[in-house]
Amino acid sequence: MYGANVIIFEGILTFHSSEVLKLLDMKIFVDTDPDIRLARRLKRDISQRGRDLKGVLKQYLNMVKPSYANYIAPTMAHADIIVPRGGENKVAIALIVQHVHTQLQLRGFKLRETLANSYKDQPMPESLHLLHPTPQIKGLHTFIRCKNTSRDEFIFYSKRLIRLVIEYALSLFPFKATCVETPQGVFYEGKRMESRKICGVSILRAGETMEQAVCDVCKDIRIGKILIQTNLKTGEPELYYLRLPKDIKDFKVILMDATVATGAAAMMAIRVLLDHDVPEQNIILASLLMAEIGVHSIAYAFPKVKIVTSALDPEINSKFYVIPGIGNFGDRYFGTEPSDEY
Repeated sequence: MYGANVIIFEGILTFHSSEVLKLLDMKIFVDTDPDIRLARRLKRDISQRGRDLKGVLKQYLNMVKPSYANYIAPTMAHADIIVPRGGENKVAIALIVQHVHTQLQLRGFKLRETLANSYKDQPMPESLHLLHPTPQIKGLHTFIRCKNTSRDEFIFYSKRLIRLVIEYALSLFPFKATCVETPQGVFYEGKRMESRKICGVSILRAGETMEQAVCDVCKDIRIGKILIQTNLKTGEPELYYLRLPKDIKDFKVILMDATVATGAAAMMAIRVLLDHDVPEQNIILASLLMAEIGVHSIAYAFPKVKIVTSALDPEINSKFYVIPGIGNFGDRYFGTEPSDEY
């Protein structure tokens, strides 16, 4: 359901739960004549389940029919629309479809545009961890932000900055005190990470550029991948592919994306991890550069996710590029940028 504009929730007891009813924008009860319901049951149970006529009728009269009258039919009162004759009722179906289209147009389903205009002038959330802007950090950003930097230099300085971001992200995981003996026979009170189960997950394709850094600093780390791309017609993120370790719920996860503008793709990726039972507090989102609005959006939706970046930029433009930004990081890194884009 990631990125879906319309979700259909269906079942004979759909209207039973008051909590579910609150979530529904339109409630439809599909009604069918009792004789047709009986005929369908006879055909299905006899031909597909190998039951005899007498047994099917006995169950229908003693259990199915009274259960419908007691539990299903009363929920009809919650329906906004009652559709007789089911799929054969073309007029009712056309009206429902038209209503859905109208509601989508009225609400608009431009998630990124909505996010871009939210949280203005709000203080930065506590879940944000920003690398200290040392001269080295500023110097690296000067190289990768400059439009005249060659691709080789862009890759070289990006890798240096990525390494610093990943090192900082790792420092935010829980550590425990430990004591080791040095070669001189002296004991040293140090620290070790509480869990060796760390997984890197990259949001393709720009996040893939951060994989080598996390592999360099975490021995034998496992890597997952999530492909989220923008739909060219709607301008919204869509999930196309994911490959995650089966036991990822037991891991601390570093979610990697090179740049974050509105935060829409990162929010979808975090939702994917949560749906695979990764605890929210076990996720760190690491990025080279983020727009302030993206940080706010992610922190509001997932307050327990730690956010790590080397720089914050104040704005995004109409194409959802961070301003002043880096441009399209993936295109510059992989050499696929149009010559006149920057």
